[in-house]
Amino acid sequence: MKFKLILVITMVAILFGCLAQEEKTASKFGQLRMGTKIEERGNNKVLVRIFIKNVGNSTVRVAMPIYFVTLKFQLYKGNETLKFKGPVPTYLPLTEKQTKILKPGEGLETEYLVDLCWWNVSKGKYTLSVIYDTINVESRGTDFVRVRFEVKQNVTANKTC
Repeated sequence: MKFKLILVITMVAILFGCLAQEEKTASKFGQLRMGTKIEERGNNKVLVRIFIKNVGNSTVRVAMPIYFVTLKFQLYKGNETLKFKGPVPTYLPLTEKQTKILKPGEGLETEYLVDLCWWNVSKGKYTLSVIYDTINVESRGTDFVRVRFEVKQNVTANKTC
């Protein structure tokens, strides 16, 4: 009788322990949406806000938008892609610290100040492309949604550099 009581108490404790723990598994497949807001700040600088939202029905792990790793910028003058001459950081493969778990409806946001002088522009109108691309990003010990988004918006260089 004591054995059965101990067994029942143990099973109840395990059940409540499992129910009380936060879900730690996340799919690397899901539906995401990316949005941007670009504000011109003068002196050929633009503030780029990036929003990534889980619009699917399952919890997913996403890579954080990290400059020159999962997030890149391109500048166009008409149909011509301008050569990037800005800073290029080095990085190691992504780890769990550079990812985030998003439940359905949750999102993340980050912002970067982009200098149009990274492309040696002259005064005029350009198209800035914001690219969030995780398809070929290396990772160590963790995986995440593999996706590519690109959003373009017109910007103005108010001086030559």
